[in-house]
Amino acid sequence: MPYLRRISPIRASLEPLFGVLKRHLMAFTVILSWLVAVGCTSSEETIGRKAPSAPTEYETTGTVPKATPAANSDAMNGAKSDSATSYRTHSLVGYYAYWMKGAWIDMDLRVYDRIVFFTTTPGSDGRMQARNGWPHAWVGLLTRADSLDIPVVPALALLEPDSIKSLFSSHDAISNLLETSLLLIEESKGMGVHLDIELFESVTDSLRDNFISFTDSLAEQALRRWPDAMLSMFTPAFDNDGLYDLSRIHEGYKQLMVQGYDLHWQTGPQSGPVSALKGWGGANWESIVDRYRNEGLDDSRLVMTIPYYGYEWPVESDSVGSSTKGTAKITTFAAVDSLVLPQYRINIQSRINQHGLQRDSVSGSPFYSFSDSSGFWQGWFEDTHSLEQKYSFIKEAGLKGVATFPMGYDQGILDAHMNGYFGPKRKK
Repeated sequence: MPYLRRISPIRASLEPLFGVLKRHLMAFTVILSWLVAVGCTSSEETIGRKAPSAPTEYETTGTVPKATPAANSDAMNGAKSDSATSYRTHSLVGYYAYWMKGAWIDMDLRVYDRIVFFTTTPGSDGRMQARNGWPHAWVGLLTRADSLDIPVVPALALLEPDSIKSLFSSHDAISNLLETSLLLIEESKGMGVHLDIELFESVTDSLRDNFISFTDSLAEQALRRWPDAMLSMFTPAFDNDGLYDLSRIHEGYKQLMVQGYDLHWQTGPQSGPVSALKGWGGANWESIVDRYRNEGLDDSRLVMTIPYYGYEWPVESDSVGSSTKGTAKITTFAAVDSLVLPQYRINIQSRINQHGLQRDSVSGSPFYSFSDSSGFWQGWFEDTHSLEQKYSFIKEAGLKGVATFPMGYDQGILDAHMNGYFGPKRKK
């Protein structure tokens, strides 16, 4: 709980000034990061190509006081004697998105065992297209993480279907992609790389074989050069006849970041839990893990990814799980500084203060609903209650751990709860 403190009249009169100075410092950090990124990007990056777009701006819903992160609390970092502390046995991974700019300055990174910088993006020819400042613009983040003994690895993301299909249809492009991936590992000082290649449609056998050949070659060459590198990859919740063959994933990928989110997605036909534990026609964690086990994957490789965001859909009616009428708005769990995230101004704490919180009895996921002049709306998200059910599932199932996406959308609230549930890291 927050503690009360006595503040002198002089200190009180200066508090507003401190707030203004902090916001200007954040703005300066953002601008400096951008200038460094522009000035220091590799010559491999093609000038003038469009970087992956951050989400489009949504309507502002009003100013809500920022939640206070437990950034330096003893409780988050296990200030007990070793004999009284129950140390963590699971892996906690965080995705740090480039569009969060300098927000890491106010985060307690010690919650995490590993951080994935999201993201770098190659083009359809396999060569680097967008670095988003990696690694030069992120020296501050890398230095902070290194001082805390937390590895930071870059993600290599391919999210456009046409680009993916074109790339893995060309042996020259695949060869370029292999070189690009190995360079990213070298830039991480041998710590590793995370593959985030997402294609949600059927593919030909030859395309799938080419993809698997690439991931195999990367694992073999990377681990030969950097035996201690941590290789990981995104793997889909469900993927019938798709890019992935779970039974053929190389054993060198020690962590599979399993898609535990977007089980109801932004442009989907139905509203519902973004990350259901059970129920909802099999679109849930229990079914996902059963599928992976049936493909012969070891539970100790599975890291379930959880969302720190939500979706607010326009819907046909006020019934739970109503059909949608259009694309959902993206919401953040807590209010994020507008200097950091101007494009997402709807936050879940404000919404539930306005409209109350309801909970789905089957999945355990929370939601809110309301109506306005345009019709009915439903907003679904995850909170400490629903996430604790998932953490319990992870422990009971013997899974590897949890990955959060993206860091900072919770302003430390969900991080603190996760850290409290799994326990602090043992100091090295």
